Amino acid sequence: MQYDAYIAGSLRHSPKEWWFVYEKIAKVVQALGLKTYVPHIEGIKKVGMKKEELHDKNLNLAIRANAYKINFEAIKNSKLLIAEITKPSTGTGIEIGFALQMNKPIICLAQKDVDITSMVLGPVYLGLIKMIRYEKIDNALIKLKKLLKEIIKTL
Repeated sequence: MQYDAYIAGSLRHSPKEWWFVYEKIAKVVQALGLKTYVPHIEGIKKVGMKKEELHDKNLNLAIRANAYKINFEAIKNSKLLIAEITKPSTGTGIEIGFALQMNKPIICLAQKDVDITSMVLGPVYLGLIKMIRYEKIDNALIKLKKLLKEIIKTL
């Protein structure tokens, strides 16, 4: 299935109360008429698990392997990747790395006061990733909408 935007962010290492941020990002993207893939929504349905299981450290390895395959395919079949990186996540870093290797446009969002890894800030400096730093998520979403309107022209 084709998607316009893959929405990445920390799931296993963030409380599920934080996941609303990824859902807000998806709503901004969808309001522009784009189809999104949000792993904690579409991904878990495809592997047949519940949101509560995402924090289960004993989650079956076959389920994890299936989640990897499904999410990798979703990145491959998306036109761009948007990652909220305020909460550090190995998985989100790998998703960004995949998108970089696939030459996809990438937008990262992060709160202003967090320290971001050089593996993201390096590509930002090189022009490979667009970065939105913010104090309040609603301000970031306004900037995201404006940036997406420009990027959509090139997809």
